Amino acid sequence: MDDDPIPVDAVVGAVIRDRRTSLLVDPDRPVPSAVIDELIDSATWAPNHKRTWPWRFTVLTGDARYRFGEALAAVAPGEGIAAEKVAKLPAKYARSAAVLLVWTVVDDDPLRAREDRDAVAAAVQNLLLAATSMGLGNYWASVPEPLHDATRRFARVDEDHDLVALVYLGWPTGAVAAPERPAPEVTWIE
Repeated sequence: MDDDPIPVDAVVGAVIRDRRTSLLVDPDRPVPSAVIDELIDSATWAPNHKRTWPWRFTVLTGDARYRFGEALAAVAPGEGIAAEKVAKLPAKYARSAAVLLVWTVVDDDPLRAREDRDAVAAAVQNLLLAATSMGLGNYWASVPEPLHDATRRFARVDEDHDLVALVYLGWPTGAVAAPERPAPEVTWIE
C-alpha cells in the first residue's frame, strides 16, 4: 500500500548508499546557517566512549574561504609544499559554499585520544549522511599535515586541537556515479 511508511532501515540504507564524495556544487549558492547548525547537531549524536564530547567545528563561508586559502599559501612554501600546489591554495577552499573544519580535542591519555578521534570521525560520517539527506553535496578532505599549525591559527583553536576532517558543502550542480566497491573481508567465528 502506498500509504505505508518506509521502514527506517530502508531510509537509512538509502542515504548511506546515496552519499557521494563530490565537489560538483555551486560555490556561490550559500548554505543557510540554520542548515549548517542542523548538520552539526546531527554530527554530535555520534557514539563517544566516556562522553568526552571531543568534537569542535569551525565554519568557513563567504570571503573566509579565500582568506583561509591565502593564509595557508603564505606559509606553505616554508613547509615544503610544492609550488604548483601552493598556487592553487588561495582559491582551493572556495570550491564550495561552505567549508567545515572538524577537530578533536587531544587527550593526554593515548587510548582516550584514539577513542575521541574515532568518535569525531563517526561525527563526520553523521554530518555527511545528514547533508546527503538534505540534498547537499559533500566531500571529506584533509589539510596537508605541515599546514595544520597554520590551520589552527586561522581557526583560532588551541594547540590541543587536531584536525580530523575538512568538509566541503554545497548545493549540487551534477551527480557522481557510485564507484564499484570490493566485497569486504569478513571473518566469522562461532
